[in-house]
Amino acid sequence: MNQHQTVDCDECGREVSKLWRRHKGHGYCSTCYARVFKRRMCPRCGELARLPKNDPDAVCRQCNVDKPCARCGKASSDYNIGKVTPYGPVCIACAPYFKEPEPCEACGKASQRLTRVARMGHDHRLCPRCSTADHGTCSACRRHRLLVVAPNGDALCKACNEQGEIACPSCGNPMPAGRGDACEPCYWTRTCRKRITIGQAGITTKALSEAFGEFGEWLIRITGPHKAALKINHFFSFFLELDQAWSRIPSYSELLHHFGAEGLRRVRLPMRWLHEEQGVEPDHQAKRIDSEKRRIQACLSSMPFASLSDQVLQAYWLQLETRIEAGKTSHTSARLALRAAAALLLATDREGQRLPQQGDVDNYLHAVPGQAASVTGFTNFLNRQHATTLAPRVDVKRARKRRKETLARTLMTMARCADQGEAWREAWIVAAMEYFHDTKLTQKMLRQQTVERTTDGIQVVVGGVTYWLPLDIEC
Repeated sequence: MNQHQTVDCDECGREVSKLWRRHKGHGYCSTCYARVFKRRMCPRCGELARLPKNDPDAVCRQCNVDKPCARCGKASSDYNIGKVTPYGPVCIACAPYFKEPEPCEACGKASQRLTRVARMGHDHRLCPRCSTADHGTCSACRRHRLLVVAPNGDALCKACNEQGEIACPSCGNPMPAGRGDACEPCYWTRTCRKRITIGQAGITTKALSEAFGEFGEWLIRITGPHKAALKINHFFSFFLELDQAWSRIPSYSELLHHFGAEGLRRVRLPMRWLHEEQGVEPDHQAKRIDSEKRRIQACLSSMPFASLSDQVLQAYWLQLETRIEAGKTSHTSARLALRAAAALLLATDREGQRLPQQGDVDNYLHAVPGQAASVTGFTNFLNRQHATTLAPRVDVKRARKRRKETLARTLMTMARCADQGEAWREAWIVAAMEYFHDTKLTQKMLRQQTVERTTDGIQVVVGGVTYWLPLDIEC
């Protein structure tokens, strides 16, 4: 037979089966309680109560807990007391945070929220995970609840199982009863509009606040309420930036200068709304130039800082920039030339302390023979500025062999492709013409030629000459 547990009275030290009162962490047995706590008037509320005689500032129990929650600050009139802690009373929601973690009697995991569940058929104290082990997602309303198996085998919550479908109170459309007061589209629409209202409160300019609301309604129509509700807070930062930078809807050139092409690509839907609803016309040419400038800066930053390679590449860029300003080349051509120069410098010396020599150029073009034209301008620059004698040389035979190998891999990959439609057929003919007949065609040129399907392949007529191609190859 189990013996009753005993505790020690903190006042007299006797072992007792139960403490009569605990005051400020100090336990009193019944004898000590009667001796120490005397009946007198509470200094705060004026009611009679048993208060410790050695503490003149003590108040009654009611006044002692008439305080805001010690954790969340909720007013005493707005919550039910969950626990009285040394720091003061706390509400029911905060009470678990002041409990010592104890092991779950099912899985052994420590938890501050152990509970007994009558439907489990035992009185074990369970953690939240074990206590809801019989919960799941209802196949009708998609809510995580206690499930029952319907006669048709579906796992449903109680409301969906008993009531089936009901009319949505907002729109009148049928919906699973477990959804409660709104169907899924109405729920997400309501959620999105709440987030729009919260966002509008953070925008100081009235016109932009209204514009954000109009954008939100447009987003609901274009993408649907679910996606709109998930995305609206992401786009709020864009409107907040407009509010802080201009306090109005700016022009496209101002947006491009402030955000850059990369930044505007991250807010495609707001930019689409500005174009369709506010008449902000995008400048695609300026956007392309901005993208090229960003890539050029990334290329310039690829060199070790303050190294010889960095200085040479910066000088080469100044020459290219002068040609751009004179209208002799484009940003795209300059970026391709600069990237080839950077690749050659890095292939020569990763530390950037040595300029390329002829062997370095040969090794670079041996690996990437297609860069010969792009790197020529840089080698000419080095010859003029640094008295080198570099000459881009490509081993034509080896380059042709590497090209053949690349085409062979392309054809093998295409042969395994499941979707062999018209686009696949055009790409196949272009690659096969170069691989089998050393004849280069573009897809645009191919559409102007005669192409006939035969029993064993394809016949292509180019310049009066008929070429035969296999329609497929064995992998």
